[in-house]
Amino acid sequence: MTPGIPLLDRVLWLAFLLGSWSYMSCTEEMDLGPVPPFTHAFVANAGTNSVSVIDLKNFKNIQTIPVGQSPAEAIASPTDDLVFVANLASSSISVIDSKTHKVLRTIAVGKSPMDIKFSSDARYVYVACYGSNLISVIDCETLSVIENIHTQRGPARLQVLDQEGQVWVTQHIDNSLGLINLGNHSLKDSIPLLKGPMDSVLLPDQSKIFVSNSLEDKVSVVDTKTHKVLETLLTGKTPMQMVLKPDGGEIYVNNFDADTVSIINTSTNETNGFFAVGKNPIRGVISRDAQRLYIINYGSNSISVVEPPTRQVLASIPVGVHPESLCLTPDDHYLLVSNSGSNDVSVIRTDLINLGDNALFTVIPAGGNPSAIAIK
Repeated sequence: MTPGIPLLDRVLWLAFLLGSWSYMSCTEEMDLGPVPPFTHAFVANAGTNSVSVIDLKNFKNIQTIPVGQSPAEAIASPTDDLVFVANLASSSISVIDSKTHKVLRTIAVGKSPMDIKFSSDARYVYVACYGSNLISVIDCETLSVIENIHTQRGPARLQVLDQEGQVWVTQHIDNSLGLINLGNHSLKDSIPLLKGPMDSVLLPDQSKIFVSNSLEDKVSVVDTKTHKVLETLLTGKTPMQMVLKPDGGEIYVNNFDADTVSIINTSTNETNGFFAVGKNPIRGVISRDAQRLYIINYGSNSISVVEPPTRQVLASIPVGVHPESLCLTPDDHYLLVSNSGSNDVSVIRTDLINLGDNALFTVIPAGGNPSAIAIK
């Protein structure tokens, strides 16, 4: 990404990088429970139309799987062996068997699939198709599209409340938050927001949705029952992806052009300060016990490690060129970071954070422009 391109174009470009976290990379519940088994990381390489398979026992790239054009998102099923990869340029979803490392099916969806979310029972996959103003619904048993739901312009991020029969979608070009009725697969409501709504966070009790308005430096707080905007909160410049604390009490907002992270108190709907990180914070992930927050600094090629209770930045760890996505292993022992500029994945040992640079465990070659990681 070049510094000279207009802000709107930069935001749209970043939107294609900020796909939802994989199922295995974070949690929104305080009950830690048992650590699910995991063996491999699947890294989507947008520049070479492939997925790299990384063995997480030996930390080696063991296979390259051809997929569609410009894969920019990957998510692992919570209930079976499937990994779904969104191919932006070919408007399709590649479904990979995580055991055999083979593509089982390539499913045509709407244009520019950006975000992928599972239903609570993992029977359905919902795909936000930015370029065709659609949400494609995939049946995970038949691996086929069973419905295309029309939205307003620029569907970007999804929140699924299927027990309520709802899907909420940020509509980036329309500057609104849409509500989909799953009973009749139609757009039920569209709530006006500010310019450039991008990421969204749903609280664990599903009472409120927080939406980052990337072109107006604010976050909107929406009541899911009344469909009203409760508050509009000031953040730093160009708020992008947001990280929800596992207990739902705080949200950390990455302010791309302010080099800061804003803190939102979700109970009072107030901004509660900020802390400085590296240049162009683009994405973050939090540990299961909420004691460590990891922030990608795209512009300074580093990871900021923050202690949420004290808001102290504990370390700044150098990684590859232009880091774009990150993912914790389910046991929180390792942090994987894909670097689009150096075509590799940095692996950080989280128990060595206090050693700074020495926390970088290894660097694994990937394909061209790795942009998303799913662990299974």
